Formats: sequence, C-alpha cells, structure tokens
Amino acid sequence: MHGQGILLAKGLAMGLVMGMATACSPAPAATDAQALQDAQLQDAELQDVLARYESAVAWLLGPDRTAVQACWDEDRQAFAAELAACTDAGCRSATLQRRLLALEGWQADHQRVPPLLPMQANGELLAILAPEDGSVPPSSRTPQATREGVLVHAVDDPQHMGLAVVDADGTHVLVHDADLGNDDTDRELLELAATGVRVRVHGQPLPAANGIDDFDTSRCRRVYRLGDATSPESDPRGMQP
Repeated sequence: MHGQGILLAKGLAMGLVMGMATACSPAPAATDAQALQDAQLQDAELQDVLARYESAVAWLLGPDRTAVQACWDEDRQAFAAELAACTDAGCRSATLQRRLLALEGWQADHQRVPPLLPMQANGELLAILAPEDGSVPPSSRTPQATREGVLVHAVDDPQHMGLAVVDADGTHVLVHDADLGNDDTDRELLELAATGVRVRVHGQPLPAANGIDDFDTSRCRRVYRLGDATSPESDPRGMQP
C-alpha cells in the first residue's frame, strides 16, 4: 500500500507537469476535443485525491464525534460552492490544488501528493470547532462571516476574553475563556496564539454588548492558518458575508 500510494502520487504529479508543459508549448496537432479530454482527466484526478484527503480529515476528527463531523461537512459544502463558481478549467484546477494544500498537513506522509504547482495555499486548515455545548449545529442559511488577523489569547477586555482573532476592527472571540479546555484543539490553538500566527476564521457573527462582533460559539467555527503578512492571501478583509 505504501508503494502504491507513492506511485500514484508520482504518477499524478508527473501527469500534471506534462499537461502544463504541453499547454505552454505549441501543439498544432492537438484538437479542441483532445484538450477538453485532457482537462477533464486532470480534474478527475485532482478530485480523486481530494476525496482521499477529505476522508483522512474526517477520520482524524473522529468518526463518532457527530457535532464535529457536522461542522466538517459545513466546511466541505463551502468548498464545493466555491468550486462550483468556477467557470473554466483553469479556475477549477487552481481551486482544487489550493484545497489539497490546505488539507496536506492532515495526511500521512505516504499519502501526500507532491506539490502540483509552486503556489501558496489559501490557508492551511488548523481546526474545526463544534458548538461548545456539544450539540449538533442547526442547519441554517444564515450567511457566514470571515475574519482574518492575528490569533491571540485576549485577557484585557472583560467582554472579549478568550481565544480570539484581532483585526483592524477589534478583538473577535471564537472560544470564550470559560469554554477553553472543552476540546484538545483549544490547547493547540492557545500554543499557536503565543506565536503571533495569522489566521482566517469562518463562523456566525454574534455582536457583543459594545458592538464588536464575536463568533457565535453555539455554531461551527473553522480556523485556517494564513501565510506571512506580505502574502496576498493574508491581507485583512474584515467581516464578510
């Protein structure tokens, strides 16, 4: 199995590299139909690898943790909507490859596919946080919100104490101090908060008494690590629907 995984990874990477090289060089004999067939094949290969990557994440999150799995399904649905918005093969390929990079850290070494392109991930998945009361999150069409900034352990403001992301608009708590320790993931995120890591957090906004939005801790929250401060992906965008 180990050898098969490596061979599959090498074969996929080789095929994609050859496909890109062909696309960049004259190929007068190639027909539009052949080009379409090649693009469809690459898309199918990427989606096959993604299915394996996502299955690994689901297993590591805990097959029996119903609330966490529901939040992971929410993340997968968000990505599926992003992919569906692509209108050409180039967009689909880049979107799929960014997703693979985002989930790469959850994969066993022998299951990882070599980097397909010298590109940065649009955020590496760090954590899926289920509702703090352990309940399965209710299904809702309420627009989600996104905050990008520095992950901190906020302790100065009594109304905003806990694990939080800080951006130009203020401090936005995603796990309150009273709930820290409910999950092993909290400890790992607290350790990262001491390093000044930049993150992107998805969740439902919940206005605090002073008007600054926190994240609703009774709903799912998803945390992605961003690149360095000079990376285009890590520019603050504020609260977005």
